[in-house]
Amino acid sequence: MNRYVTAASGLCLSAIARGIRGGPRELASASVAASKAAAALPSLQLRGIPSVTLDDALGSQKLSVRLPVQAYEDGMLPPEQALILSSLLVAESPKVVLEIGTFMGHTAKLMAMNLPDALIHTVDLPLDYSPGSDPVSGLVKDDFHLIAKRRVGREFLGTEYQSRIRQHFADTGSWDFRVAEGATFFFIDGAHTYEYCKSDSEKCFALCGGRGVFVWHDCDDTHPGVVRLIQEWRRLGRNVVRIENTPLAYWKAGQAA
Repeated sequence: MNRYVTAASGLCLSAIARGIRGGPRELASASVAASKAAAALPSLQLRGIPSVTLDDALGSQKLSVRLPVQAYEDGMLPPEQALILSSLLVAESPKVVLEIGTFMGHTAKLMAMNLPDALIHTVDLPLDYSPGSDPVSGLVKDDFHLIAKRRVGREFLGTEYQSRIRQHFADTGSWDFRVAEGATFFFIDGAHTYEYCKSDSEKCFALCGGRGVFVWHDCDDTHPGVVRLIQEWRRLGRNVVRIENTPLAYWKAGQAA
């Protein structure tokens, strides 16, 4: 089914012309190729955010990371993105990490696995959270389908990594970020609205005094709030970039635009 969706999204005049000459198979093949080519190009919205390769971000460092092999489920990082995040973590080797958005706990476990001496703070909404009784006003949430099915921390609970993971249940719109004092590496993957992304990012920046490493998930066309925040930070002289062919945005304080 995914191939048919991809083919439909890539339907264009050149693909139709190839289909007339070569038949249905050629039409499908040309449409899939056109769709993939379009996906590889940054949209107008993203073109103001430069892309770099992972090698560019890591420099000459040679790293070893641990990456568990497991079935993908909606809401977790795909393997290639988990590899990139793990590489950035190992390269920086922070002693304290703050993750915004625990969900099932895949990423918190991954971070603890790759940072054997680090403390991982991770925060997610209270387990009894209900959109109908949201106490935080002025900030707009999203991803309610994920909120409804989450089993917060499932992946690390009862494992050898649990002792180094501090689970916090709070709305980051009102949470005291000083609970994660000492954090210098931030993975921001909570609510993806502009209001929350801005609030979370600025509070992380304040927590580390502007001397940290930031990674945002879902910097792509389907999350314009994240893109808007990244563009704002770039205008402030912060050289936030996207890791090539991923929705991961990255900035290490001290790297000016």
